[in-house]
Amino acid sequence: MRRRRQLQRNCNPDIDKLIDQQSMEPNQDKRRQMVWEIERRLVEDSARPLIYFNRGGICWDPSVKNLTVMVNSIYNGWRMEEVWLDK
Repeated sequence: MRRRRQLQRNCNPDIDKLIDQQSMEPNQDKRRQMVWEIERRLVEDSARPLIYFNRGGICWDPSVKNLTVMVNSIYNGWRMEEVWLDK
């Protein structure tokens, strides 16, 4: 999580310390309180932490014609009725 926060240009050693502490805390109630404290501080700092990051990629040959790749996802909109191969 610390690396992701650095990518967001949000570095706070106190929050980093709390993140490390909560990840080692065996008491679930205490851990929940620590996470709420982390969240409160992030909100006060107007931070936008990255909650989830999914890696995905796509490539295609230039001879594949009429293929529309969706902007918001590589996994939707794969309608192949109009796709053709120019070879």
